[in-house]
Amino acid sequence: MKKNKRIIFATMAALSLAAPMTAVFNFDNVQTVSANHQGTKVWLQYGTLKYALKGPSGRVYPAGTKVVRELSNDNIPPTSLPSEPFYLTLEIGGIPGNQLLQDVGGGQIAEAYVNYEGWHEIDYPSDNVVLVNNTTDYTDLKSSDFHPVDSNNPDVPVANTDKLDDAFAEYTNRLYHWEHMSIADNKWGDTINQRYSAAHGMGVTQETVDALTKEINDAVANYKKTGHLVSGNSGSDNNSNSGSSNSSNGNSGSTSGNTPNSSGSSTSSKSKSRVVRLRKASYRYTRKGKRVSKKLLKKGSYVKINGKTYRIKGKKYYRIAKNRYIRKVNVAK
Repeated sequence: MKKNKRIIFATMAALSLAAPMTAVFNFDNVQTVSANHQGTKVWLQYGTLKYALKGPSGRVYPAGTKVVRELSNDNIPPTSLPSEPFYLTLEIGGIPGNQLLQDVGGGQIAEAYVNYEGWHEIDYPSDNVVLVNNTTDYTDLKSSDFHPVDSNNPDVPVANTDKLDDAFAEYTNRLYHWEHMSIADNKWGDTINQRYSAAHGMGVTQETVDALTKEINDAVANYKKTGHLVSGNSGSDNNSNSGSSNSSNGNSGSTSGNTPNSSGSSTSSKSKSRVVRLRKASYRYTRKGKRVSKKLLKKGSYVKINGKTYRIKGKKYYRIAKNRYIRKVNVAK
């Protein structure tokens, strides 16, 4: 058994549940470690394939193949969660609270393909435990592109998101002065992360993905020409935005460089709001350094920050919304 574990781990080392390929765990569709549980409990839901599925490697997984999915909610999750995949192979265990970094799995199976049972809660194991082990084929482990062998059985669409990912990377690699942009621009910026994440969900059509790709590309092109993402020009509603945008967009993190009542002291005089990527899972804090959320912002998530560096109790933070901060150390450089 130990030999099998080593084989699985070596094969799936790049397939951590925190990796971008498990898109359902990114951004707002975040799979979190419960603050109450302190990571000592996890929910598991087992199921079996309704009918035979073929993976991108060409391998067939017969009806009845056992699969599983994992969550760390405080309370029992809903029995049906169409956006959450089951896994053909999943290994958990290690330091409590670090599930997102150390649990590894692959072969994402849509809920529609599974006869599933109810959730049950277990103590998070301190040693590695293989819950299911149906494949070590890397092609299948990194994929969600599984389809019925019998074409008479219902099929779940699988979209290619490569162009969408390229478009989103182009968008996030730019600096945006949100406090000088229009209300429409700020509203668009507040929702795009969630919509990008949702486009990676199970069962999303290629048409939906392509439409969002075009929308992002058009927004970036418009920004290059006009300085706005979705607004026609700077004379529209931009002048009236500086006072109202911050109050109407609580999650935007758009503030001016001299905003009063900001946390402690700042180490820069100008605010250059931008979208950044989290290199580590991150809690949110108040200006007094108090943790305010039970849920972690997921590693790999993109968030919009104020751009200034704040010191709270000797530690450096970025502001992401009114009286909401994240640790600077958790942000990718």
